[in-house]
Amino acid sequence: MIEIWAVGGYSEVGSKNMTAIKVDDEVIILDMGYNVSKIVEYEGKEGEEIVKLPYEKMLEMDAIPNDSLFHEEWGDKVKAIVIGHAHIDHCGAVRLLAPRYKKAPVIATPFTIEVIRNLLEGKKIPNKLIPLNPSSKYKISDKITIEMVNMTHSTLQTVAVVIHTPYGAIVYSNDFKLDNHPILGKKPDYRRLQEISKRGILVQISDTTRIENFGHTPSETIAREMLKDVLLRYINRDNGIVVTTFSSHIARLSSLINIARQMGRVPVLVGRSISNYISAAKRAHIFSTNAKVIGFKKQMHKFLRKVQKDKGKYLVIATGNQGEPDSVLSRMAKDEFPFKFEQDDVVIFSCTVIPTPISEANRNILEKRLLEKNVRIFRDVHVSGHAAREDQKDFLNLLKPKHYVPTHGGMDKLAIAADISQTLGYELNKTVHILQDGKRLVID
Repeated sequence: MIEIWAVGGYSEVGSKNMTAIKVDDEVIILDMGYNVSKIVEYEGKEGEEIVKLPYEKMLEMDAIPNDSLFHEEWGDKVKAIVIGHAHIDHCGAVRLLAPRYKKAPVIATPFTIEVIRNLLEGKKIPNKLIPLNPSSKYKISDKITIEMVNMTHSTLQTVAVVIHTPYGAIVYSNDFKLDNHPILGKKPDYRRLQEISKRGILVQISDTTRIENFGHTPSETIAREMLKDVLLRYINRDNGIVVTTFSSHIARLSSLINIARQMGRVPVLVGRSISNYISAAKRAHIFSTNAKVIGFKKQMHKFLRKVQKDKGKYLVIATGNQGEPDSVLSRMAKDEFPFKFEQDDVVIFSCTVIPTPISEANRNILEKRLLEKNVRIFRDVHVSGHAAREDQKDFLNLLKPKHYVPTHGGMDKLAIAADISQTLGYELNKTVHILQDGKRLVID
């Protein structure tokens, strides 16, 4: 018998992802993520880094999945913790939750393992960390084998986790997009997914983050061309230019580094989280750069003073795409660094605003400060890392699961997923299932 426990990530976007799959008497945990909005809110108000907070405080803040009941009922059955990719709403809570299941190894791709090491900040956890390359398998027990199948998303080495069981395969792809022309890495492994589908997929669990968008999500190559279109207009100008994007989006950072050099500018990446993701990619041997990367505040002050003296020489790539109060771009806008925005300096947001009240409020505050300085703002120079409506249909048609469980969205997104699946022959509450945090689903 298969039972699915939606511990977290089923009631809102970008929050506390954690799913448990029970195969008879053995359990696999998929993802352990932060509630990003709660973390940003806390750090903005308290000025204290979230990594210093204990499990109890984080649970009280609703910043991590509430695994209390799950731990009590299934905790002693957990055989492994598998992380699908390196975003903190999927892997951030490993440091707090994994030790509660200390006999279970943490399995993830090499890049994701290195990101988790950075999040641990040198602290030890009792769990063994096992890097597993895409296109590889790992036997958990006689009943369960884990397989990592290459997917595309907005960070490197994202995989669809396939759990092979005696009852059929369970595919967990949370998050994904179908990018056939990625900047870094390979396109989704359609051939392997089709092979698994032919053998029979019992359940598909996948995200609905951008399911309300019609059509297909454009390739990351489109984002690169969008950035060129904006940035190359300033190839012979001396304006200060600052670009901000998601720190985990290594492909986007790579494009920006290359475009800066086309412009004759020196790329410099500024911010602790950017530094952490770049160092993780280097240690995983999947990306490295000789561009200057600055992760410490004292170095930031020193280098931004140099940029201020010759703005036309540099392209600054900084943290702060969501307007986080302690991010580099927000602090630059508040004149907390020796860099002063002046009229016609340029700020490019190579991202969209995460649709949560705290992110929207922080971005509004940041943009208002920049506009008061007569800065030229370019918003949404970006393509999503998530599947749109037609991608969702294509993915369902490719996998042909017996049961479909949409996740990673509010009820509005999950309802769209249910509607789409019903056009493909699925039946609500029979073969397509809408879960909320804390709910369980038995499939026998």
